[in-house]
Amino acid sequence: MMHRRFAIHAAFLAALLVATGAWAADMSGAFSVILYDPATGEIGIGVLSHAPACGACVPWVEAGVGAIATQGETEASWGPRGLDLLRRGVPVEKMVDSLMQSDAGFQRRQLGALDRTGWPGGYSGVELVNWSGGVLDSNFAMQANTMTSHVVMDVLADTVRAMKDLPLADRLLLALTLGERLKADWRGARSAAILVGRLNPERPGDKERYISVRVDDSAHPTAVLAAQYRACRAARLVGAQLDYAGWYRRSGDAPRAALEESRARGDVTAALADSALPAPAYNAMAWQLAQHGALLDQAWEATQRAQAAEPRSTEFTDTAAEVRWRQGRVAEALALSKEALARVPPDEYLQSRVKFFEAEAAKPAAPVATGKGKAKKKG
Repeated sequence: MMHRRFAIHAAFLAALLVATGAWAADMSGAFSVILYDPATGEIGIGVLSHAPACGACVPWVEAGVGAIATQGETEASWGPRGLDLLRRGVPVEKMVDSLMQSDAGFQRRQLGALDRTGWPGGYSGVELVNWSGGVLDSNFAMQANTMTSHVVMDVLADTVRAMKDLPLADRLLLALTLGERLKADWRGARSAAILVGRLNPERPGDKERYISVRVDDSAHPTAVLAAQYRACRAARLVGAQLDYAGWYRRSGDAPRAALEESRARGDVTAALADSALPAPAYNAMAWQLAQHGALLDQAWEATQRAQAAEPRSTEFTDTAAEVRWRQGRVAEALALSKEALARVPPDEYLQSRVKFFEAEAAKPAAPVATGKGKAKKKG
């Protein structure tokens, strides 16, 4: 397996710091890791920096094309320009060379990249501050500057590679959490972000924003990022995974469909075990499960969590009504919908839902089977 390290040599850097140390406060710096998961097609970047809002300029992702982290004294154009070169079929190593050769400030830049197959490339300029360098491997690129030594980089790289069985975004989050604790940026961290892309023709926006969470300025950015990611996982990813499962089944790929369904179940279980999850995340998860007709008992539990936190929310009551209807409990769905409407009588949407459930309740009961081939109506 490929495993390469690229770095500024410490002996050269010791002399360099005298001349360039003043740049440290001006550089966005950054520790970043780029991962590709061949099993799911996800490609993503996790980034951490002492500078604010590193998520706005460091990570660039397009599933089916590649991913680029441009850092150090960041030149944000390297992201879209590099992706454009990869999109046109330029090998990742030549893409890196092209960006360097076209930029007079390349010695203050750092870049890590993966192409659409997970092949890596990287570069660290010799005018970066403190120890700066990276590790390249199959489906993996890690790079940092303003580090105290290569030892931290080696520990981080070994740890992330050992987590290969976890979902890609979870690996990125754990890498950033460990990076903050080990001071991957020796000045401390103020911002962090995770950006993941994924391909699905039925969800075109996923190629650049399947997962996008970021913290622009916090004393504890990875803790805040972790909370945001857990909320995103419940509110958005459960539904997305069920969408992918359906797409894979329609495409005849049963194993991948089963994988996505398993991931959805795991994320629902994790959400219901998370007492700190915000009420809107529980509600959004319940609504997605109801729309897919999946895990309806867990969806109902999620609605109860949401309503307990905000008992006067008409939105949450409406979701509860939807879940009860999907469970075949039409009378309860109607009662909940009327309860929501009573709080805001002019609401046209809630009026329409009450009418819908009234019509459902008026339908004759479906026959149930008895004996062999016989059926009778309920009641």
